[in-house]
Amino acid sequence: MNYLAHLLLAGEDPEEKLGALMGDFTRGRLENLARQYPPGIMQGIAVHRRIDIFTDRHHRFMQSKARFSKTRRRYAGIIVDIAYDHFLSRHWNQFSMIDRRKFISDVYSLLERNHHRLPERLQRASTLMITQDWLGSYHHIDRIGEVYDRMSRRLRRPNTLTGSLEEVREHYPDLERDFAGFFPALVDHTQSVVVTSGLSGSN
Repeated sequence: MNYLAHLLLAGEDPEEKLGALMGDFTRGRLENLARQYPPGIMQGIAVHRRIDIFTDRHHRFMQSKARFSKTRRRYAGIIVDIAYDHFLSRHWNQFSMIDRRKFISDVYSLLERNHHRLPERLQRASTLMITQDWLGSYHHIDRIGEVYDRMSRRLRRPNTLTGSLEEVREHYPDLERDFAGFFPALVDHTQSVVVTSGLSGSN
């Protein structure tokens, strides 16, 4: 899943929200990371990893990836992650009682207050996230096309992410149905997960 989903699923604790974002910017075993970060952040990182495992193995997510052409299949996971954040934004009120724009504004304020605590790569990303309103932009289909193009430029190797929006539009109703069958299951899974910062067997 992408940033918006991870943040929503992190719950209300600010430290866990920070950890939810750090999950994409930290590597290594949780017990080693626990030497750097407090329990709340570690909880967020651990849940982030559990969410990613559940997502990658879920039949609905795999079904969404399979909808894309062979030329884009290698990057289908990235494409679907962002498309699902778009659908989450569009159907926000089904999954949260908090106003979407207020939720996003609160996240940006949290990142600004804790900028010094973020991993260096996330410090750079969070500045762009706020100034370019990444979380708000997922709501608009044309803007996620810009996200694909931006990510394409960031990757070191040649890739086929540029222009992915064309295939997202082509499969839009099917992808939306995939999301509708997947995300409630992810919410239930996340609520049932009990993890600790010393979770064994994590990378």
